[in-house]
Amino acid sequence: MEYKAITGENFYYQELKNAARYLMRNPNLENMREEFKEEDILDCTSESNFQKKFLAINKRVKHLTEELMYQLVNGDSNTGRFITLYTILCAERFLLEFLDEVIGDKYRHYDYYLKESDIVAFMNLKAEQSEVVEKWSESGKKKMIVKIKNFFSEGGYLYKEEEKLYKIVRPVILSEIIDEMKKEGNRSVVKAMLY
Repeated sequence: MEYKAITGENFYYQELKNAARYLMRNPNLENMREEFKEEDILDCTSESNFQKKFLAINKRVKHLTEELMYQLVNGDSNTGRFITLYTILCAERFLLEFLDEVIGDKYRHYDYYLKESDIVAFMNLKAEQSEVVEKWSESGKKKMIVKIKNFFSEGGYLYKEEEKLYKIVRPVILSEIIDEMKKEGNRSVVKAMLY
């Protein structure tokens, strides 16, 4: 997995849930792009909006087993958001490393607060370690900082307390979900998600 600046993507919980629901009802789709577009599964406002959402959802849905789709569609929103974040982390190395190296490390050391300066320090470290990250524009880096805060807040790992201060929490998820991810999914992602 390589580093990518996913500045144009959003969390897309509802869109992934809609896609999973449709795929459960239509398991033998021949052309997912056309079906999703025709049925407006991703609730798009324009062609470019559809393209952006479809690219993100298409790479995420590949990490869903039938059981994870079922739980995403029928489970509570905390479970659905956890599964959505799991699919994002399976595809996005930068976010996975942030969870493991910053959020997880702070939690393991009983430091339950994340400051914006922690995110900036991580960004700077990755720029030193990777030419790809180093080449990101300053505006791209700033957008990634916003995406980090948004994705982990929507995924249930961060709660905003003040303007630049977030509380780190550990989501409570059914063991059946974790077992399914361990058995059929990406174990390194699950390990990072469980700190």
